[in-house]
Amino acid sequence: MAFRTTPQLGPQIDEVVTGVPYWDSQLGLSIGDTEVDPSYRLGNKETGSDGHDYLWVKASADIAATPSTGTEVTVTEPGFMVAAGAGGYFTPPGVAVSEGQFLHVRKGAAGAP
Repeated sequence: MAFRTTPQLGPQIDEVVTGVPYWDSQLGLSIGDTEVDPSYRLGNKETGSDGHDYLWVKASADIAATPSTGTEVTVTEPGFMVAAGAGGYFTPPGVAVSEGQFLHVRKGAAGAP
């Protein structure tokens, strides 16, 4: 499995999280700080150790797991929401995603060059 190659705060590429993701707590900030945006935002793009691009998004609907390639999703901007569809991005292989969860989606199917 690929991992993030950038040093910023935030989830690893293979993590799917529930609830508002906030990684700035060690800086003394919290979700209640309305004037401070969290460091990791929807739409962040990462390059994985495998050379592929990953986008941080939120599921707008339940997405079923697809074992070997991940499930193809469509990304809706400007909110960076995803739902199953033909959009060229894929969820992690074998992982079901529930509406409201946050995750990285990969540009291109897993196992593809």
